[in-house]
Amino acid sequence: MMSHPKKAFNLWRYAFCNIGLGFLILFSPVIILQNFSYAIAFIFFLSTVSSLNALNINKKSVLTTFSTTFATSEDGKADKFTNRRLEKKEFSFLKGLTAMTLSISLFHVFSILFGAPVFEVYLDTLYFSVLMTLLTTYPLMWYFFFCDSLPAVLKILSDSKFDNLTESYFHSMILWTVFGAWIGAFPIPLDWDRPWQTWPITCCIGASLGNSAIHFIIGFKLIFGLFRDRRKITLNRSV
Repeated sequence: MMSHPKKAFNLWRYAFCNIGLGFLILFSPVIILQNFSYAIAFIFFLSTVSSLNALNINKKSVLTTFSTTFATSEDGKADKFTNRRLEKKEFSFLKGLTAMTLSISLFHVFSILFGAPVFEVYLDTLYFSVLMTLLTTYPLMWYFFFCDSLPAVLKILSDSKFDNLTESYFHSMILWTVFGAWIGAFPIPLDWDRPWQTWPITCCIGASLGNSAIHFIIGFKLIFGLFRDRRKITLNRSV
């Protein structure tokens, strides 16, 4: 952990924002059961906020424009940390759309390979693919936009050792979301005859709960670490 007051404050802010997002994402299953379209819009908004929160923990790599959501009175000199190369960089809508389309297509194909019906409920499979893309690929697009490094993005997908909290967050988020979707498939073949057992409701709920869980885990883990560091500092001063 960091002892610098401003860096510690950013960690506190990051932790509490994760916990708040975890609570909000818990509402996703309720919305999924009511209306798929509303759930997609809800997940899109929360995924955007979550991505900015993760990127904002490293102030030197984030544009001031995108930091306003989490700005404080201490951030008045945030322009000092702005990377001039990023100031001139523009987001490629075409590249983003291509990445999203490719991700949706891959999730759709993998869903079919794992047993989803090919033609009967193709719209439901498409919905699941869109939701998984918003929870996994979409945040990585934000990360790629700010770091401008494809190897850094691939490292998140393939490595287990990371240089900062942002990389660790994105890696854990993808793992927990995919794991939640996989666990969510277990109730589908059971003979309970419940309306929510139809594909892909339980998988969507599992993915949302997995994403929510990692927000809680990261948030509370950071808070525990910050309290532990504060206690060490207090003990050292008293000695």
